[in-house]
Amino acid sequence: MKISSISGLLFICAALFLGLTSATDVRPCPKSKSKALSASDVTISNCAKNKCILKRNTEASIMMKLRPERDFQELTSDIQGIILDVPLPFPGYYGTSACPHIYDEAGENKVGCPLKAGQVYTYKNSFKILPVYPTVSLEIHWGLGDKQGDAACFQIPAKIKA
Repeated sequence: MKISSISGLLFICAALFLGLTSATDVRPCPKSKSKALSASDVTISNCAKNKCILKRNTEASIMMKLRPERDFQELTSDIQGIILDVPLPFPGYYGTSACPHIYDEAGENKVGCPLKAGQVYTYKNSFKILPVYPTVSLEIHWGLGDKQGDAACFQIPAKIKA
């Protein structure tokens, strides 16, 4: 194999890898007072830069960097699909503890809760796209917080496909 063929193959592999793991453009949550996350803070598998395509009967993973502006003793998941401005909780995820999914900044060691203000953490989780979910365009709302407010929150357009 020629050097140019090898380098071309490496370039294609690198491009495919970056395409599968690229950061996802996210929007701030309208009612959240938490600091807005940037595209480099959130990575969701199978999400193009501007829209997530989620296939039923698959599992998607999420990784999010967060820096809480205050201490949090506990962290609860607020994960919803918004269809025609109607929020619908994702069964099995909405209202559950996010603490088991909190890692250090590098995302290597599980640290759980409590979270300290100003410290960077990595949230890692996966979610199933159940076969009962309708094939529909929606907005995904992903918040982590407590009764007093969010540590982090974002929204992203998505489409569930068969």
